[in-house]
Amino acid sequence: MLLHPLRSLRTVTATTLTPTQQRALDELMAKGQDRPEFPVDLAPRLRDRLEEGLADVADRLGDGELVVTKRDLAQVHQCERLFMAGLGTFEWSPMAARGSVVHKALEISMGIGAVELPPGHLVDLAIDRLAEAERGVAEFLAHADPVEQAELRIAATDMVSKFVDEFPPLKTRWRPRVESSLSAHLCEGRVLLRGKVDLALGQPVGTTARVLIVDFKTGRPVSAHTDDLRFYALLETLRVGVPPFRVASWYLDSGQSHPEDVTEELLLAAARRVVDGVRTLVELRVEKRSATWRPCSSCGFCPDRGQCDGALAWEELRAQRGLDV
Repeated sequence: MLLHPLRSLRTVTATTLTPTQQRALDELMAKGQDRPEFPVDLAPRLRDRLEEGLADVADRLGDGELVVTKRDLAQVHQCERLFMAGLGTFEWSPMAARGSVVHKALEISMGIGAVELPPGHLVDLAIDRLAEAERGVAEFLAHADPVEQAELRIAATDMVSKFVDEFPPLKTRWRPRVESSLSAHLCEGRVLLRGKVDLALGQPVGTTARVLIVDFKTGRPVSAHTDDLRFYALLETLRVGVPPFRVASWYLDSGQSHPEDVTEELLLAAARRVVDGVRTLVELRVEKRSATWRPCSSCGFCPDRGQCDGALAWEELRAQRGLDV
């Protein structure tokens, strides 16, 4: 999610901001604070670290390419069986389509500038535009029944409205990037890391970090959200040669943020996580190693939960803690 849908290009003074919008400005953008500088050789060293760690598994891929996303890494680190159970099972639904519609609504808002449109109108425009596409969510929109369409509009309008309420209007001089795609080709193209950030602001100056990356979430914070943002920071560093100065999750349901300053140690940890995750992905998908299981909070949503000992262990653990299963 990206630009302010109602006043994206309007000059706004601090006095017009709600307390939550002002807090977002203070917590995330850190106006007046010095920005960190990073060594000029940081990105090459990170790339070398990644390729050295993946050299042998890349050889085992042959001429094939392994595409790795944040979702792949999150699932395979959480539970190997969860990852394998989810391969090829994606189906569009109102909740699955919600993000695409919200992103498009906010993208449209940037194009129309200071023209004020209600969030619901922006959502309707977004659905109409997405329905004209030849792939992605278009087929779902074409065949969704009236109830599914209503559920989608309600959910998407809720998210756009919360974004308007909570996040400060963005200024063009902040160089906002909307749903920005990031990628890194490793090991002569045999491994492709790919991600897409909701919002990126700013531009590095020399080796001084001046970019903020924000991911907008619903629900409650989980550790995977932090790992996702560190993955984005790694990709941004490999792309431009300078890291973002800060990454943050913004939770629309509560109006709270979880920011984290980017350091070289954080990026090295992100690189190690990528290497470990990709090695496991190759073992599971290419070499057909049997997946292990680990009881976790995703057991309740796993396609294999009816036939996995891990899901049973998770239910027992929750029952011991007196929580609803």
